[in-house]
Amino acid sequence: MFLDEFEKYNLQYEKGVKKISYRSSYPKIVKEPFDLKLEKSHGNYDLFFNRKGLLLHSVHTEKNKNYKVIYGYNRKGILLTAMSLLSEKNELISLSEFEYDEKGRIERETVRSFYYSLGYDVTEERIHTYKDNKEEILMTSDDEDEDEHTLYLTYDSKQRVMEEKAIRGENELVYWNKNEYDKNDNLIKEISLGENGEPDGVYEFLPVNNRLATGYHYKSKDTNYLREYSFTFNDKGHWVNQVMLNDGEPRYFYDRIIEYY
Repeated sequence: MFLDEFEKYNLQYEKGVKKISYRSSYPKIVKEPFDLKLEKSHGNYDLFFNRKGLLLHSVHTEKNKNYKVIYGYNRKGILLTAMSLLSEKNELISLSEFEYDEKGRIERETVRSFYYSLGYDVTEERIHTYKDNKEEILMTSDDEDEDEHTLYLTYDSKQRVMEEKAIRGENELVYWNKNEYDKNDNLIKEISLGENGEPDGVYEFLPVNNRLATGYHYKSKDTNYLREYSFTFNDKGHWVNQVMLNDGEPRYFYDRIIEYY
C-alpha cells in the first residue's frame, strides 16, 4: 500500500465517525429468468477510526481474498507503517514503510509484498525529491516485469498540481496532464497531452457540491461522454449512497454505512 491509497481512505472520514463500511455494486442482466440485479463489485472495505479521526485499521473484502491493514503512527499522528494481513491466518502479505524529510514531506515509500506460494517477495519503492515548485517521484521495483517510472509534478504558489507527467524508462511517455482551477481552488479542467504537447483529451469537471465532486464531461477526438455522481445524504449531512452514471445510465452504486461515537 502506498500513501495515496491511505489518503483515499482518509477522505472517507466524517467528523465523529467510528466506522465506515463501503460497498460497491453494478447492475447485471440475468437472462434466465430475465431480470436485472445488482452484482457485487470490487473495492469493498470497512474503515475504523479513533475519536480523533485517526484511521486505526481497515478490513477489505474481495472475491479472491479477505485481508486487513493495520496502520502505525508516531506520537504526532504521522503514518509510519501499514501492515497487510490475510484475515483468516494473520499471515503477512505486505509491509509498507514511510519516511519524511525535515519539512514533513514524504521522502520514501517502501512496499514489500510476500508471495509465499511462489517462493519470493517483491519490493517497490517511491523516492520523492523536491526543488522549488517541483516534485519528482522515482518508482522502482525489483520485479523483472516492472519498468522504472518517474513522475514529475509542478505546483503553483498554492501547492496545487498544475502539471503531471509520467515517464517510463528514459523517455517513454505514459501520460501528461495539465490542470486548471477556479477561484475556490476547485479543479475545473484536466487536459491530457500527447508526446508533442498537443491536447488529446479534456476533462471538464462539474461544480463541487457539499465538498463532493459531481462528475465531469470528457471529450477527445474519439470519445465524448458525461459522467455524473448522484448522492443521498443522512440527517448529519454525510453521504450514504452514490450512483455513478455514464450519459445518464447508472453504471455503479456505492453505499456507506456509518457508525458514530
